[in-house]
Amino acid sequence: MNENIFRPVRHDLYTRFGHRADSALIDEILEHVISEHAATARISDFMPLLVHREAAERIEAHLWSHGRIGTPRKRILFASRTNAARAILAAATARRISDNAVVATVADTHPENRSDSLIEWVMDERGLRADSVSYDSDRRRTVSAADLVVYLDSEETPDLPGRSFLRWDVPQTDGMNAEQIRTFADDLEARVAGLLTDLDIPFVPLSAQRLAA
Repeated sequence: MNENIFRPVRHDLYTRFGHRADSALIDEILEHVISEHAATARISDFMPLLVHREAAERIEAHLWSHGRIGTPRKRILFASRTNAARAILAAATARRISDNAVVATVADTHPENRSDSLIEWVMDERGLRADSVSYDSDRRRTVSAADLVVYLDSEETPDLPGRSFLRWDVPQTDGMNAEQIRTFADDLEARVAGLLTDLDIPFVPLSAQRLAA
């Protein structure tokens, strides 16, 4: 069996369960499930999907049975085609205030729409990191589809892979000064916090984190 076809499955399981289970456990369960399916499957086209579903269920069950929270992390994809920096800010905020309890990524956009120096400046002020939030458009498949896609423009067409979507009417930041960007970041954090509340995901606001530091 070609190991390459299961590479996205392994990567997704690491991403979704790596905060609770070590890689050795994930690998052990995944390899066992692959062996079972390989022994009986006549057509391999749908094996990655079937293996992913069953391995995830077994990892979750194992964690719960051993006294650990087995719920996989929600995958949230933020999209802003006109200014990806807004989505990067939202994703970094979601990861930070949830203590990485969500997998927050950013949809691809044109290179010229990815940078915004003032947003980057405010992110740096708040200790928010923009790394590890890129979404790989080549992995648009059911295995890696977002649980929720959040569009930061109310007129965005919901065309990205996801199980559900939201459209937020977020203002454009063109022409804003530094203080206005700080207010914008506060408002965006409030939206993200409301989203986490709706998903029953605990969070600690950045203001509380700064006071505790």
